[in-house]
Amino acid sequence: MTFAQAVRAPQARRMPHRPNRQAIAHRRPASRQATRLRAASWEIRSFLLASGVIVACFLLVLLYLAQATAVSAAGYEAQRLLAQRDELRRQNALLVIESARLDSPARVETEAQRLGLVRAATIRVVASEAVAAAR
Repeated sequence: MTFAQAVRAPQARRMPHRPNRQAIAHRRPASRQATRLRAASWEIRSFLLASGVIVACFLLVLLYLAQATAVSAAGYEAQRLLAQRDELRRQNALLVIESARLDSPARVETEAQRLGLVRAATIRVVASEAVAAAR
């Protein structure tokens, strides 16, 4: 029997076969493996926290870029619509001028003479009662 076995043997005999709950609850892990597990657990938590922060920052940057892109696109769309409105106003003004030119009495008379139309000598007016009675 070695010295280490001799030292451990009395402790092994003194320990009860089933340890009570109090002994388990207050016992601290003293082995290197338990210390490694704690260190690994801390490293894992640190890694997960750092990964979470990086992912959260990445998502915030994506959200910012999406909103900046949407604002920029809305600005371009507003400029395009303003240019379209101005063009439509210009066309409307030209059409109003064209309509006034076509409706002028001098142009209508000139066009009528070109087509061979003559002015009526007399204009007959029919009373509205006579039209209503005929129906």
